[in-house]
Amino acid sequence: MRRLVDYAGLFPPAELSMPDATARYASYLRSSDAWMLGRFVVPVERLDELASCAEPLLRDGADAWRISALVGADAKAGVRIRTFNTAQRGRLMVDVVECRPIARGAVASTIGSLPGEMRIFVELPLIDDPRSGLQEIRAAGAWAKIRTGGVTPEAFPSAREIGRFLARAAELIVPFKATAGLHHPLCGTYPLTYAESAPRGRMFGFLNVFAAAVFAQAHVNERLLAELVDEERADAIRFSDDSLTWRDHTASTTQIARARASLGLAFGSCSFEEPVAGLRELGLL
Repeated sequence: MRRLVDYAGLFPPAELSMPDATARYASYLRSSDAWMLGRFVVPVERLDELASCAEPLLRDGADAWRISALVGADAKAGVRIRTFNTAQRGRLMVDVVECRPIARGAVASTIGSLPGEMRIFVELPLIDDPRSGLQEIRAAGAWAKIRTGGVTPEAFPSAREIGRFLARAAELIVPFKATAGLHHPLCGTYPLTYAESAPRGRMFGFLNVFAAAVFAQAHVNERLLAELVDEERADAIRFSDDSLTWRDHTASTTQIARARASLGLAFGSCSFEEPVAGLRELGLL
């Protein structure tokens, strides 16, 4: 789970201010759980605001903050990113770009102006069969992004859709990151926002999704992947010093490391504390 959680505190349901989000990210970097922390996610148009708020929090001699910039239909996004990286060299560095959904057939032309040396993730709407979308993303030299939830029950895909996406991504060798709804390690019913009277709904667990990615790479069929994505029992996904086991399926630590490096890369969450606390409650940290 190293660098698994990209911090998206600016986004719902947290929707923190930039000063609050940057202060929290800085504190997480100083914590004993920093090994699980990934990039700071920010809309490309707010990069300068990020730089201003982060300035007093940056420590001399520390590694640069790694940034994931979220872009839409901004034709100047590539220029913005290059200018930002030049100005913030050694302090803040955009090395990942996340694209909002792009019309079918326009992926290559849309991302063509973005810095080619960066990882570029393109959000893929979950449809009955994502094969053609994944093929287009791969042909454009990009990676995929899957939305796994939101702040309303309707924003969540089905376990079948996620299982099919994982199976196709593994088959086509398209790395992916997930976003939204993965605050908890295991699938279950949770409040969908932080409001006092927030509605509750079924949310997927990040252990479920990333364990399923490991088994997808091991050619487990998509029906079983969907069942793993939907697994609620805390004792169903088991870890030992050298393996991960679910039902009668076992993956070695070597297989886990390979899947994390080449398939299931990270997930974005507006909370870093919830995923860490959830793992502690399960006795996994």
